[in-house]
Amino acid sequence: MQQTSIESYQYVKKDLGERQQAIYDGFTGNGSCTNLEISKLMSIPINSVTPRTNELVKMGLLVEDCKRECSVSGRKAISWKVRK
Repeated sequence: MQQTSIESYQYVKKDLGERQQAIYDGFTGNGSCTNLEISKLMSIPINSVTPRTNELVKMGLLVEDCKRECSVSGRKAISWKVRK
């Protein structure tokens, strides 16, 4: 991870809620994932993951990486990643 990414993370960390922080950390630790993949990896219900992902996208912390087959559902889905 680059120094600028670490500085950016420290700057926004204080503005994130507990659930937002958990989801953000999930993407940070797992790279590009769909919401359902994060849900499964972190054992968090999908109905808690999707709203937090949307909030993080609006905050500019997550960006769309690609549309691909989700490893959990087998369906095409958006894969998200942490903005660098």
